Amino acid sequence: MKNSLNAQELSEEYFTWYKENTEYKNIESNIIQIDLPFMDNFSDEISIYAIGLNDGRIKLTDDGWTINNLEDMGVNIKRSKTRRKIFSHQIKAYGVSDIDDELYIIVSATRFAEAKHRLLQAILFINDMFMLASKNTNTLFFEDIALFFEANKIRAVKNVSYLGKSGLSHKFEFSIPGFKEIPTRLIKTMSYANNPMFAKSILTDVEQTKPLLNDPSVFYVFLNDTDDNHKINPDIITLFNQNDVKTVLYSERNTVINELAK
Repeated sequence: MKNSLNAQELSEEYFTWYKENTEYKNIESNIIQIDLPFMDNFSDEISIYAIGLNDGRIKLTDDGWTINNLEDMGVNIKRSKTRRKIFSHQIKAYGVSDIDDELYIIVSATRFAEAKHRLLQAILFINDMFMLASKNTNTLFFEDIALFFEANKIRAVKNVSYLGKSGLSHKFEFSIPGFKEIPTRLIKTMSYANNPMFAKSILTDVEQTKPLLNDPSVFYVFLNDTDDNHKINPDIITLFNQNDVKTVLYSERNTVINELAK
């Protein structure tokens, strides 16, 4: 018997789990360590830091963890002009800055929750995007999809954000505008399609955005199945399909050209 899932219930469960498993610890009078319930590529817990500034604002930072972690895995963003450009564009889409390998956001105290959400989403996306990147190539899964759209005259706009029903922003890697009976198509990507929590995070983006869209919309997630050493978790495909998110294996991308090119 098929086990059905409800996207709204799953989204609420995700937010509850996220809140209950996030820990805050004072490590100095003006610095709080925030331990988040997500794992990095070494299965270590992700932590970010909130630093109180003299002007009353808050700086949220990864303290250089994201880039240093990738370098420990042999992925050096700085040595490739192409990778550095893609990296810079992606973090800017989340409203995140970087200096000396540190990813950070500076905001007023009233915008703390939104900024924490954006920094975490940026860290998760950057780790997913670069995780399977070969040290000897400049192409990334996100860019491969962009080139696929361009080659097939699919008018996709990169990095479009929507304000969700919770008041937090949710970014989609690509948006294809609709017209009359043609729906808007919003697209997420998973380079490393074996991370259930990242998959639930994507589904939450969908569920938080869907109620606020005025026009008919269809949601897609492109999954990277090009690496034989990293198989796609079938539970992730089931999770998306049962919640009306169309999964597209990269090896089967040509099957959706007609519906995306409208």
